[in-house]
Formats: sequence, C-alpha cells, structure tokens
Amino acid sequence: MTNGIFFLRCQVIQGDAMETEFPKFDVCVANIPYGISSPLIAKLLFGTYHFRTATLLLQKEFARRLVAMPGDSEYNRLAANVRMVADVKLLMDVSKRDFVPMPRVDSSLVEIQPRGAPPEVDLAEWLGFTRECFGQKNKTLGAIFKQKRKILDLLKRSQRSERCTSDAPGTGSGIILGVLDDDGNDEACSDEDGDSGDRAAGFSTEEVGAFKERIAGALESTDLAGKRPSKMSNDELLYLLRLFNERGIWFQ
Repeated sequence: MTNGIFFLRCQVIQGDAMETEFPKFDVCVANIPYGISSPLIAKLLFGTYHFRTATLLLQKEFARRLVAMPGDSEYNRLAANVRMVADVKLLMDVSKRDFVPMPRVDSSLVEIQPRGAPPEVDLAEWLGFTRECFGQKNKTLGAIFKQKRKILDLLKRSQRSERCTSDAPGTGSGIILGVLDDDGNDEACSDEDGDSGDRAAGFSTEEVGAFKERIAGALESTDLAGKRPSKMSNDELLYLLRLFNERGIWFQ
C-alpha cells in the first residue's frame, strides 16, 4: 500500500474454460455458463488441481441434483461421484429477478470443498461402476446386473483389464473428465438369449455362464441385490464394487 492506494497483482486469461489450463489457485469463485456445469466441476475435482474451496453459481435444478442425498428424487450419479471426493453445500438460492436482463431460470450458490485425503478407490473404476448402476438407478442391483448385454460388456472389460497390465485398475488412466452425470433415463436393456449371442460377442456359453455366476455370487454375499442405486450410500456402493473387483469383475 502506498499513500492509501492498494495494488493488486492480477493475471487475466482469455480462453475457453474447458480447454484452458488453469494456473495454480486456492479459491475459485465463478458465475459460469450453465451448459458447462458438469464438465467444469469434473475438471476441477478429477483433474490435477489442488484448491481449498470453489463457490459456483449454478442453475437451481442442477444445484439440487448436485447436493442431493440418497433417497432424494434428484439423487443421481453426479451427486454420488462428487461426494466421493468433495463436500458440497447449498448456500442460497438466487432468483432470476435479481439479474438484468432477467434469465429464464433461477440459480443457486453452491460451495464445493475437496476432501484432504484421496478416496481409497481407483477413480476410473468407480466412475465406470457408477455409470452402470445409475444408468438404471431405479431398478434393483439384482435386475441391473443380470441383463445379458451388460454381462457380456463387463466380461469384455474384465478380460481386457486382466490382459493389459498398462491399463489395469489402479492406474486411474481411464478417467474421462466431464462424464459425471447420468442421463436420467431408466430404460431396460434388451437381452439376447441363446448361444448365438454369446458367439457373436466372442465368448462361449460356458464363459458367459461362469462370469454370470461370479456377478451373482458377489450380489448374493451381501443384502444389496434388492437395493436400488438411487437409495444407496457411497459406502454401500463402494463395498459392492470391492466385492466385484475381488472376483475379477472390472468396470473400466
């Protein structure tokens, strides 16, 4: 300070927030384009940035989904994944009438605080697992993981993970930023029955049957088969993921 004048060192960066590498920062305060809310939060939390807190102005409906808890109608993959690495708090709602010109939607102010210690889980594996669960979040886990198409898909991934040590679970190389949210649909996957579907996928009926038993064994060893992802805590989901991984079932 000189003669009552304050000097503030400021760096101005012009660019696309999703393409630009951010400099080191401790606090983020932003009124962002609502269309990039999910990918920007993914960039902040699942990238290489280490910061203390982020206060973001978001569309009200999106904010409600972000802070939702298991059992809430808005609870989804976005909330589950963000809460794995951060604490989220709704600070206040902001009416659209507080802006000039007035937008078409109301807003909410949300605070995101990353947790100090990283979660004891491979994040790429966790993100793949929650994608499978929350794609049909209102079905039971037993119904989700008995679908033929899903079994074949997981068998392909699991065999690939076992073969490719450079991409094996634990490296975190499979994290894709910006893929945090579920699409809100709860559509049943169409099943394919019979040997022809197995052969078309490159597996014998015996291989598919054995893998199906591994999945069923993991579910039967818990009381989670009858539960719906939309009502489950992260601890419950994480426990099931570990049981799957112990049986060689991988989600990357």
